[in-house]
Amino acid sequence: MSKDNQRLGKGLEALIPRSLFASGRTISSIPVSSIVPNRYQPRRTFDDAHMKSLVASIKSFGLNQPILVRKSQDGYELIAGERRFRACIEAGLDTVAAIVKNVSDKESLQLALIENLERHDLNPIEIAQGYQRLIDEFDYTHQTISELFSKSRSAVSNTLRLLNLPVSIQGLIERGELTEGHARGLLALSSEEDMLALARKIHDEALNVRQIESAVADYKKKAEVDKTVQLPLFQSIEKELTHCLQTKVSIAGGENRGRITIHYESSLQLETLLGVLSRVN
Repeated sequence: MSKDNQRLGKGLEALIPRSLFASGRTISSIPVSSIVPNRYQPRRTFDDAHMKSLVASIKSFGLNQPILVRKSQDGYELIAGERRFRACIEAGLDTVAAIVKNVSDKESLQLALIENLERHDLNPIEIAQGYQRLIDEFDYTHQTISELFSKSRSAVSNTLRLLNLPVSIQGLIERGELTEGHARGLLALSSEEDMLALARKIHDEALNVRQIESAVADYKKKAEVDKTVQLPLFQSIEKELTHCLQTKVSIAGGENRGRITIHYESSLQLETLLGVLSRVN
């Protein structure tokens, strides 16, 4: 087990003493139908291969560690152990071994985050969203979060900055197509179009940090050209081209230098535009 996992394990043990797991009197067999998912669960994606392995293990040997729940109005709410709970359902179990613990909403979110961080890494966006919920719903500060998860304050702040990225870029991070470190380099850009273009370049060419910094500088230079005062004539040309092509057209630059951009939103629209442009003499 890594040092980080050992550290988080101690944090979890402080909230759920190991004696609770050791004593059979504290473990109950609860119908899976009476348990609802944790509304503070930070994890949104589950590794298929890991889940299949866990289901197979439960079918063969049973659940080796109980889940943690708290009482709710109509039954029980899951606190920690969502992968195990889902695997039990998939394995066809009617009941699941559980420890019932009386905890507050804040403790429920803490336990869900810590349990996931200890056992199988959340992706950076899920971590950032979990941190943000602590801030929004429980008035945590960056410093409080850093102390709770034994991370530096700057690391917490950098993770939270990922939520400033467009949803399209966040999706790349969630799918593992872009690392957290690479994604932070994109924050220096203001255009989602530029971010996506650079993200593709990072993925396709395996750019290192220095190369990303250089690419960001190039995009910023291009953006300066775009800020050039647009001639009044260009505005009318934009409108005319937009009307003719039935899609957004933008002109950036000055009298001697600039760029015309034709936007499209589907492969079919692109084919249509190419057909129109191929007929221009």
